[in-house]
Amino acid sequence: MKRFEGKNAIVTGGANGIGECMVKRLLEEGAQVAVLDIEEGTMEEKYASNPNVLCLSCDVAVKQEVDNAVERAIDHFGQIDLLFANAGIVSRTSLLDATEEEWRRVIDVNLNGIFFVNQAVLKHMVERRTKGAVVNTSSVAAKIVSPNTGAYSASKGGVSQFTKYAALEMAPYGIRVNAFCPGTSMTRITEGTRFDPERNAKFLANIPMGRYGEPEEAAAAALFLASDDASYITGSLLFEEGGFSLF
Repeated sequence: MKRFEGKNAIVTGGANGIGECMVKRLLEEGAQVAVLDIEEGTMEEKYASNPNVLCLSCDVAVKQEVDNAVERAIDHFGQIDLLFANAGIVSRTSLLDATEEEWRRVIDVNLNGIFFVNQAVLKHMVERRTKGAVVNTSSVAAKIVSPNTGAYSASKGGVSQFTKYAALEMAPYGIRVNAFCPGTSMTRITEGTRFDPERNAKFLANIPMGRYGEPEEAAAAALFLASDDASYITGSLLFEEGGFSLF
């Protein structure tokens, strides 16, 4: 039997990158998926023809949009069993040059967005007595900082701690909450590093496995945490980064 047969999932940031790989794997393993993303055209292009996918345009930084999207997903599927809170952005600006607008936008999407969608889905799970699973996307940046990524590191550090807090409060309801912490994967969000020869060389030199991760590998880590194979794991941070944080 497929791991997620009969399950209904929400994936935020599911139009591209790791989120898109999550959606594909979930579909392959039997789930129905509501994709929440700000890139409505991209979602429609990739998923509109699939009857097992519900595309919902949503800016996760806006609580009302999140609440409305989650409500529509519940109305459509009847129940939500799995949440992958994955939407995220990065801003590459030095501490002295960063603007308030840049800082707030990263925190709003990466941290507040996690809170908004977790709260909306977890309320539903508790009310329906659904023993579901939540996987939040944190980052190795929650543990190791890099130049010009202060807002991103701060937001992901918050995601990691929020995940532990949520896991503690949800455990009595049989709901598991974990986070996975990818390193530099081959996605749009890492192009600034990968396409800069000097930064690229420095990053690769600090990855013991000597290569960047594939988004499919990151998605596999996330799906493991959501599966019954991880049935006694909650409040954990799974680092998926080729050993980068060992240095």
